[in-house]
Amino acid sequence: MNPGETTMGWLFHNDMLQSQTPAEYIAEQYSRETDVYKANVLATATVGGTIYAAIRNEFKGATAAYVFCGVFLFKNNKRDGFGYKSSDEAMGPCEVDCPDRIMRLLSPVEDIPDPGYAAEWRANVTAAKSRRLAARKQAASFRQGDTIRLRHPAQFGKTGISADAFTFIEYRKRTPVFAPLSHPHFLCRLSRATLATAVIERRAT
Repeated sequence: MNPGETTMGWLFHNDMLQSQTPAEYIAEQYSRETDVYKANVLATATVGGTIYAAIRNEFKGATAAYVFCGVFLFKNNKRDGFGYKSSDEAMGPCEVDCPDRIMRLLSPVEDIPDPGYAAEWRANVTAAKSRRLAARKQAASFRQGDTIRLRHPAQFGKTGISADAFTFIEYRKRTPVFAPLSHPHFLCRLSRATLATAVIERRAT
């Protein structure tokens, strides 16, 4: 896979991977050599259902190699088997939770042939990191009785409960627990991404 190359759709195996992890499979598949170029996966990181890979490309006859980020969505379960969908930073993928250890391996954008949306993607990775840090700080700042108002209602699966306003109840193993104002006996947790954009109304003391 070269920067800017588009791979449409998912590629699936009949069975889920068992002898190796999805990241190991990706590293094996994308470390290759042809008559035109040599590619080597330097490192991978798995975040949820996404694999981020620092891939070193070297075109034969070119003066310098470069390292770019490959981004792979994947599934690996008994129902679907193993499947993945590949993209790279030049395509501006929506997945922006790439760890610092992968980002540090990447070449400057100006050293990547046909960088496409790489600069914008890297900026989005930095912004997402800032939001996560802000969310962690916010998640540690609640006081009992605070009201948390969300930008959009949170849905709670089969319970049928939907709410956009909650009361902070307590911390359980450093995780904040809430109750919807409309269902005060229903205790729940809210994701950090959701809390990052929430408005906190402090209880008067």
